[in-house]
Amino acid sequence: MVCRYFMAALPYMQLYIADYLADTMHLSTEEHGAYLLLMFNYWQTGRAIPKSRLAKIARLDNERWIPVEESLSEFFIDNGEEWIHERIEQDLASVHA
Repeated sequence: MVCRYFMAALPYMQLYIADYLADTMHLSTEEHGAYLLLMFNYWQTGRAIPKSRLAKIARLDNERWIPVEESLSEFFIDNGEEWIHERIEQDLASVHA
């Protein structure tokens, strides 16, 4: 289920460092940066990220985005139009419950 929260952005998000590092130790520095920017945008907007905006949000040109996209796709569900992050969806639902 995709949550759609149109309230003001929350001032913080929980980041479980041990979980993050366990899941992402194989990422390059550039991939870490892109992943964090995508997660921050997701949290701030409270919604899945349109695929057309991924590279822009990650602050990468299309050439650099292509290999990063392949690496980061494992952390999201691709519904064809958007990338959905299940953990962030759960956290948003619990904050707004």
